[in-house]
Amino acid sequence: MTSSASKIATVGREPRLAEATAGPAPRVGARYLRYLGGVVVLLGLFERSDLLPLPAVVGLVAAMVVVVVLGLAAALGRANAGRPSFDPRHYLTPVMAVVVGAAVSIQIVDWKLHLAAQVLVGVAVFAASYVTVERIGGRRRPGHEFLENASVILVLLGAYLALLAGVSSLSLRVILIFVATYMAAYVQLSRAVSEPGRALVGGLLVSLAATAIAFGLISAQFLDISRLGSILLVAWYVNTGMVFYMLEGTMTREILIEYMVGVVICAGLVATAIITH
Repeated sequence: MTSSASKIATVGREPRLAEATAGPAPRVGARYLRYLGGVVVLLGLFERSDLLPLPAVVGLVAAMVVVVVLGLAAALGRANAGRPSFDPRHYLTPVMAVVVGAAVSIQIVDWKLHLAAQVLVGVAVFAASYVTVERIGGRRRPGHEFLENASVILVLLGAYLALLAGVSSLSLRVILIFVATYMAAYVQLSRAVSEPGRALVGGLLVSLAATAIAFGLISAQFLDISRLGSILLVAWYVNTGMVFYMLEGTMTREILIEYMVGVVICAGLVATAIITH
């Protein structure tokens, strides 16, 4: 999965995410963004339903979103002091991480799992923010693509598991899966394709395909939550990659074979579930 994910994350990114790179901007240290991730983890520890009523949890999550947006905006402002601008794409993954982390933690009883979930939220916020700030500042490293893709995959997997475990209504499940899939696909495609409209259309195609798969598998009721979440994640990865390469007209046989492996993995998970059902 890494080769195509790296290609998707790098193609066409140069003209837009590093808009002013005549020289490296003053370095915004990773320590500041680690502090931001730490604050998110600390606040997230209070999201448990046994500590706060639901309205208070909602307010806390809203406050965390504000903290993340303002903190990242400050870091981006320093990194791109020459041409400050607001791009919502830079904030999507960190904000999604906070919201998904809250949805997961509300359903967790074990304190250790709750702490682990919030640590992962902090890691996702830090990784996505750090890569964005580094790129805006004109600094690119090979590991950035991995951090970027890993943060999106982590957030999307958490969203799938939270929705499948915490939402009982089939229609609401499908709608929320569509929304989560669309946002994750848009984040990936918007950093890769040359035209913003392509990312909007591509995200719609990916989310429609993933939602159709989710509706069929959920209705069949023979898959457990973890297996269903894994299938949806692989389906998102395959659909996002294939839509990107089709839009760009750069699909090759090697890339197609890689995505076919993902299709085989999904089919294998479904087949084993049917056999053991």
